[in-house]
Amino acid sequence: MRSIVQDWACHLGLRHQGVLMTAIRGCDGLEKNHVSKRIARAFRADVLNAHVGDPKKSKSFIQVFDEGVFTDMVEELTSDLDVYPLHYIMHLAHASEILAYKHPDLNTSARWRILYFRICKRLHMNPETEEQLDARLNADEASFAADGNNVNDLIQEDQ
Repeated sequence: MRSIVQDWACHLGLRHQGVLMTAIRGCDGLEKNHVSKRIARAFRADVLNAHVGDPKKSKSFIQVFDEGVFTDMVEELTSDLDVYPLHYIMHLAHASEILAYKHPDLNTSARWRILYFRICKRLHMNPETEEQLDARLNADEASFAADGNNVNDLIQEDQ
């Protein structure tokens, strides 16, 4: 049986796949054609298999956008991140990071890298490297689940 998830994503670790699944939905509470919903449809086109086979034939849940339109959507979305819940933006940033580093198509990964880096820049964060991403998501369960509330532990990790 065919999976909803594209083959390239099936080869990722389960945490990587889980992060991708968190960004399947667009931002709640916004109208159907809001830029965040269009970004979500583009995201699904690069992660999921379309029910109709070719994602270019899909007109609702999955949608393919050309480079210029996608670039404009990234600019519109990232020009004012304050209007979105931080929870949504972080899901989008982390999922975009995985597409940026892991998608096998270089043009696709480049599109998502731009979105990931722009979100990081707008939030005044340093982007993770691919190695840092993998170390975080491939960590053993105890390390991954550590809550990080102890500031001294965070300072020690940084040194």
